[in-house]
Amino acid sequence: MKHLYIVIILTFLSCQNSNKDKIKVITKDQSGSVTIDGTTLNYSIKGKGTPFLLVGSDPEYFSKDLYDNFRVYSVQSRLDASKYNPVDTTKYGFDSLLKDIDTVRSVLGLEKFIIGGHSVFGAVAHKYAKKHPEYVSHIVMMGTPRTYGTALHIDSTNAFWEKAPEKRRLLYQEKRKQLRKQNLKQLSRREVFVKSLVASGPKRWHDANLDATVFFERIGYNLHFLNHLFGNNGIVKYDLCSPEEVIDIPVFVAIGKSDYVGPYTLWDTTCDNLPNLTISLFEESGHTPQYEQSTLFNKRLINWVQKKK
Repeated sequence: MKHLYIVIILTFLSCQNSNKDKIKVITKDQSGSVTIDGTTLNYSIKGKGTPFLLVGSDPEYFSKDLYDNFRVYSVQSRLDASKYNPVDTTKYGFDSLLKDIDTVRSVLGLEKFIIGGHSVFGAVAHKYAKKHPEYVSHIVMMGTPRTYGTALHIDSTNAFWEKAPEKRRLLYQEKRKQLRKQNLKQLSRREVFVKSLVASGPKRWHDANLDATVFFERIGYNLHFLNHLFGNNGIVKYDLCSPEEVIDIPVFVAIGKSDYVGPYTLWDTTCDNLPNLTISLFEESGHTPQYEQSTLFNKRLINWVQKKK
């Protein structure tokens, strides 16, 4: 990308009405932003090698070694947008989320790339690849539950947690107890949400005592949109092993053995609709193997991409 300021105004005509949606793009060096309908999505470009579009995920979870093999284009979603304009939830569906990603992809000029995401955003990456297979060479999911928002997801997650070591479950209860003792009324909704995520550490990390405050505080959660995505009536519900999710693009799933929010046991099934699926279990990771076992994750991912070229 050239080291200069570029301002691009893209105007699209809606197929449903004559209103114009202005999309303003501002870039500088290896970072930039795309503003869509008043919401600003930042992106960063880092590394060298195979293009890797990372959607809705924190690039700081990756070690520096990864950037020696991949040129990572990390793109915000409306969930963590720097400047957020609330959406009309009656009109913003899953296809709208994919359209946001494709708008940024077009601005970045990416034509063939790996796409990936952490947690549920791995499934978002999968759905983007299914919609736009002409652009995607590989799909990478990190800590992604096979199914989300379904009875199977809820029941399996609860059952897996019940089998967790007693010490881990007691630590979780203690952290939640300490959270309730804090004067949360003086905090913003976002601050309370971050503290809640940190307190859930025993369910998220192999090291049950890990303090992930620095990670969660870095993300600018838009709770209105968070609920729209992942709430009880959220738009993100899926089962990646269902027939409608068929895709023959190579898929790499990195899952942690100590992940109690998206247990690896959900993948203990045959996915006939994913003939090119590779599942990689990380014995000393929880929900974030790309951080918890970064060296091993990098090695496995690099080897997998080379084999799947």
